[in-house]
Amino acid sequence: MTLRETHQTEIESIIARYAGKRSAVLPLLYLAQDTYGYLTDDAIREVAAILELPPTDVYEVVGFYTLFYDRPVGTWVLQVCDDVPCCYCGAEELIAALKQTLGINEEETTPDGMFTLQRVKCLAACDRAPVLQANLNYVYDVTPERVQTLLADLRARAAEARKQGVSGRFAEDYEFTRDGRLVQIERFSPYRPREFVSEPPVAPTTPPPAVAPEADAGLERPDTRKASPL
Repeated sequence: MTLRETHQTEIESIIARYAGKRSAVLPLLYLAQDTYGYLTDDAIREVAAILELPPTDVYEVVGFYTLFYDRPVGTWVLQVCDDVPCCYCGAEELIAALKQTLGINEEETTPDGMFTLQRVKCLAACDRAPVLQANLNYVYDVTPERVQTLLADLRARAAEARKQGVSGRFAEDYEFTRDGRLVQIERFSPYRPREFVSEPPVAPTTPPPAVAPEADAGLERPDTRKASPL
């Protein structure tokens, strides 16, 4: 089955967003990747044909962006941030625990095809370090002690992950509760403090006092115009 046969309506919707077809290359590549598991040569050529582009143009895009996979990856792609804040908070210990538990190194996939492990730089959530992404789902405050719980949860949701794909188009946020359970939370905006995300801004209860028109009547206003340099 081709992308046109399985996703024709979605393809038309994506292309309609753009003034030119070639601008739809990124979302169509994500669609192809989630459909086939990774971007095979045939998948890349199929996207090129849909967009009426030379295959070389699409190959260049796939080769440039790290979130496009041109080789098989696991049902879950685990990306651990190892930038400075996460390292100070235990990222290296987390990576070591994942490698030991899964029996793989970075850029490898478990024999059952369930997990691929990767190092990445800066996931923009330093306040919740160490941070891990699973198919771009954010998982906060992941310690080595929580690895078993995390992997068990991901294995239980493997069917859901296969259906949605590895491209993160449906990604959510997760955190651990005090009793060690992994739960989904509301995805928050980086531009507002987390505790205020679900609360609308509060309007002032009383407006500032208005100045009565007669209060400044007859007052001489200073001339604020700048003098001419001539």
